[in-house]
Amino acid sequence: MPDAIDDYVSAVGAELRGSARVRADMLAEIRAALLDAADSHQQGGLAPAEARKAAVREFGSARRIAAGLQEVLAMIHGRRTALLLLVVLAAQYGAAALVGRLGGWRAFWGAGEPDAGYLWLARATDVFGGLALLAALIPIVLLRHGLRHAWVGPVVVRVTALFTAVVVTLTLTCGVLLAVLPSSAGPMVTLAGVSGAVVPSALVLASAGRSWLVAAGSTDSGIHCGADGILGPKPLPARRVG
Repeated sequence: MPDAIDDYVSAVGAELRGSARVRADMLAEIRAALLDAADSHQQGGLAPAEARKAAVREFGSARRIAAGLQEVLAMIHGRRTALLLLVVLAAQYGAAALVGRLGGWRAFWGAGEPDAGYLWLARATDVFGGLALLAALIPIVLLRHGLRHAWVGPVVVRVTALFTAVVVTLTLTCGVLLAVLPSSAGPMVTLAGVSGAVVPSALVLASAGRSWLVAAGSTDSGIHCGADGILGPKPLPARRVG
């Protein structure tokens, strides 16, 4: 015999995209709230099956609840993308500074000296990376407390994903150019330089793409996940993201 609560939770879950662990936690929370409501109805005199149906009716449309939860998932993915971008940029910026201080550029140029164009590109890449590093802090802060403010929503996640894609594309292009332009660099040195730029960039781009897709299913439904874990209409204190 079909169970109203099982069917409802399955319907909500079918609408969600994002982290499997977070989705499982959300669905478990919904099920627990529905079971509590059904118990209350049953104590009020309803039969078990009718009590479960009444709990589901009170909870509202599965699609509307899912839309609110999808917004939370989008925030989580957006913040993870911004954090990953921050870590990768910091690592690349630090590595470039260390190589410069230790004279590691000689592995690329040998006994020669980098030409003016190469030095300009290297400095421009460092400056751009530093500015992007600071800018990445903005979505991290916004999305951490995003559900407390109505104006912070999936659009911020999409902007974060787009910003990340632009930054990674530019830094990757510059990184590859800096690795392949030196005429004295051997194939292994060039391969190491290109790999150091491509591998982390691919991870960040994949995260940005996933954040965009997760945010694409989000709408401002008026349903938010509060700090106490109970779903309800705005405004409620928001659960921290991440």
